[in-house]
Amino acid sequence: MHDHPGLQRRGPLGVGLVAIAFGAVAIGAFTIGAVAVGVLAIRRLAVSALAVDRATLKSLTIEDLTVTRLHVADVTVRDSLTLPERK
Repeated sequence: MHDHPGLQRRGPLGVGLVAIAFGAVAIGAFTIGAVAVGVLAIRRLAVSALAVDRATLKSLTIEDLTVTRLHVADVTVRDSLTLPERK
């Protein structure tokens, strides 16, 4: 083999370490990509079911809420509540 100026010869251990380093970088890049895709998917996630046993809220503002079916055992309204007229 010819030696090239400026290039170092690596033994089997050095080559193995370089291969491990490249593998670790590839796995890290894959992981970062998977996390980014997961974050984008979670932002678009719709809530399909929500169960709350007990909750205390100081303030809640909902700009637009559409409910198809609502089953309520007990409702307490402290301020006024207006319902739309029947059509």
